[in-house]
Amino acid sequence: MYYSMPSRRKKQRPEKLPLKVKLTPDADFSFIEVAQEIYPFLILFPNLAMPDELTGNVTEGERGAKVKTLWIRAASFRDGIMPHLEKLARHLGVAYIEPQAHFIAPPFFRLLARIAHAFAVAEMGVGAFQPFLLPIILREETTNSVQFIGGVQDTEPAGEGLHELALLPHQGPSKDVVAVRIRLLALLETPTYFIAVGQRAR
Repeated sequence: MYYSMPSRRKKQRPEKLPLKVKLTPDADFSFIEVAQEIYPFLILFPNLAMPDELTGNVTEGERGAKVKTLWIRAASFRDGIMPHLEKLARHLGVAYIEPQAHFIAPPFFRLLARIAHAFAVAEMGVGAFQPFLLPIILREETTNSVQFIGGVQDTEPAGEGLHELALLPHQGPSKDVVAVRIRLLALLETPTYFIAVGQRAR
């Protein structure tokens, strides 16, 4: 909302959002309504290991859409988070502001799956590969996500564009796996994801 990015439901965006604050230094936290144009939001992305399909490894334990650590940035502030919060606290007449964010893993994993599958089909054509991701996309079945969805742990340099999307053929131990590289909001040094979308048709 801060960047006026495209949305299918732009008219349904709330005009105000609840902000966690302390009204005085000794007060308990409470919530006040703040205009969305100045709301201090956080951006969260999961840090993921490479998918098993591309490494040949077998991840032990939890294999579903679970996240151990998150990449977190206060990306809504053109003048930096602390100056923004200080100005906003003075503007609102409060003592302290605590920005909050929530991350729900399964919808994000399904988003990556949809982007990767659609891009691979657009680039290679229908029938060019046997798809891996249809259970995740069509049935929201994310219990085996680590097989196909992952990323790199190291932070790559910021990209020049807003998003990055590339087809990476001949991946995986068999060299027949079609993979897609996805980096959303790349100019903010966000994590990079690699998605195994399918087995190349013979």
